[in-house]
Amino acid sequence: MHLDLTPTLILLALSIGLFALARWKSAQPARPELGPRMVPWTLVAVLSGTVTMLMLINLAVLGGLDFSEGRPF
Repeated sequence: MHLDLTPTLILLALSIGLFALARWKSAQPARPELGPRMVPWTLVAVLSGTVTMLMLINLAVLGGLDFSEGRPF
């Protein structure tokens, strides 16, 4: 899959924002009077963090970093 720079930056910004929101929401104390939490915010944070890492790797590839060459040891 190949994404150009603009969609990569948009997805990166959205995933960072979603990660920040999910971490904030998951850190809030439980309020049983409102009922159970219907959104698993910790899972949302993990998934959006994964998307953030993938977009950072895609930015590195778009910037010219080549991961196909092995490291010489």
